[in-house]
Amino acid sequence: MKTIRIVAAVAGLAVGMSGCMNDELPTPDVSFKTDKTTVNKGEEVTFSFGAGADALSVYTGDPGKDFSKSRLNLIELQRLSEDQLRTQLFAERLPGLKEYLVRFPRLESIPGDYAFSGKQIQLYNGTLVPWDYAKATDSRYVRLTTEGTDPQTLTFKPGNSVIPVMLDYDANKLRTLGALNNVVNSNLTVYCAFPDGFTPESTVGQSIRLGVQLVIDGTPTTITYYNQTVRELLTPLNLAIDAMIRTWRTANPTKDVKKGIEEVRIIFNADNPAVTDDDGALLNYTGNVYVQEIRVGSADNMIKAFDAGVTVPYVYPGQTVNYKYVYSTPGTYKATMVATYVGRKKYSGDGYQTGRADEISVDEYDVKRVFKTIDVKVN
Repeated sequence: MKTIRIVAAVAGLAVGMSGCMNDELPTPDVSFKTDKTTVNKGEEVTFSFGAGADALSVYTGDPGKDFSKSRLNLIELQRLSEDQLRTQLFAERLPGLKEYLVRFPRLESIPGDYAFSGKQIQLYNGTLVPWDYAKATDSRYVRLTTEGTDPQTLTFKPGNSVIPVMLDYDANKLRTLGALNNVVNSNLTVYCAFPDGFTPESTVGQSIRLGVQLVIDGTPTTITYYNQTVRELLTPLNLAIDAMIRTWRTANPTKDVKKGIEEVRIIFNADNPAVTDDDGALLNYTGNVYVQEIRVGSADNMIKAFDAGVTVPYVYPGQTVNYKYVYSTPGTYKATMVATYVGRKKYSGDGYQTGRADEISVDEYDVKRVFKTIDVKVN
């Protein structure tokens, strides 16, 4: 006689507007069984599911299908934040890669490795423009005060970050490694605003000149120059640095790119000496630059995607649905069934007020989930 170990748990989502129904959302018991709990590698296992839930899914527990690493568990049940999910503790990271991210509204002081060759660098709390009467831009920024039209450099150390281009990882390689997002991000991204020179009536942006230089394994890259259009409100400056890194690798074959980016230099009012610029000093910016966030690369390229389950077809009353699965690797796996129950749509006064799908929100429903597990040993 085989012994099946089943563990059940119920989770209710605290969602919804106050409605007129007082009845608690029912959660009928859903049968979750397997024909065997000890199998050999390559042997088929059949899971069976009973009726009662509005939706069912199953996580078989092996790599890529582990409920403990699923989005449902990490975000909905454990309510982990984006930052927590990107740490080694909660997310499985791809080897060798490391992003850089700093959000200045969360800091009490400017990091010690930040330096600016212009007039001043300081933390600033407030709005970006005087006509922001609603205080929509009220936040904490690093304020860089430029002076004159000469080049002025912001320098910082991004923790030896290593982005995909440095390991020759393209989209196919990231997909093979199971990255959360396989669209390669090889950018230096600066979220910043350039409010000086704008008025409430301004309708077009202002063109500025920037230069970027990196230091890798003790050796600087050549400077890459950019012309960017900026506004008085936050603008994401997505500065591609992949070509710069490839050129550096060709010029420095004995250097180790895997040591990461030691230093980043962002040069304001940088004039490319190889280009004759008819606009000249017209593209130089004098005034305050407000920086809210700086990123090198993206963590979505560097952590593995959430594990996923398999949707079980709807089970009608009095019937069962089977799902056959073959485990390819020995081990003990916890197969998890997720049964989801959805209540009636709730409005003040009851009744449906719209049938449009794009107006439906989860906040208008009671939702509960029941979890059952079965341990399966694979020899």
